[in-house]
Amino acid sequence: MSKKRRNFILFLILPMFLLILSGCGNKNLTNSQNSIVNTNSSATSLTLVELAKHNLPSDCWQLINGQIYDLTSYISSGTHPNNQINDGCGQEATTLFASIAKHNGKAEAMLPRYLLGPIQP
Repeated sequence: MSKKRRNFILFLILPMFLLILSGCGNKNLTNSQNSIVNTNSSATSLTLVELAKHNLPSDCWQLINGQIYDLTSYISSGTHPNNQINDGCGQEATTLFASIAKHNGKAEAMLPRYLLGPIQP
């Protein structure tokens, strides 16, 4: 192999190959709101059956406007002013969420960081 060809491979092809490989292990992507979205292929399916399994404050998923959110870390942070949030764990909680006047601003802006994805049939 000529020195010129070897240099071409080392300085052009090898870095491109390494760049491609470095991105292959990334299991998370960001959505349009720059929040982390889990894209792990082994992720749990987002069905009503699965939602119902996450019905405790220590493991709380809620369905709000067709999207499933994992609110476990928010609840455990203790920043929510009352325990009413716990009533929506493991179920459709759009009405509960909408019934609280404060949710028109700050809470809606926070939801994307807890997004798991859309409900699946």
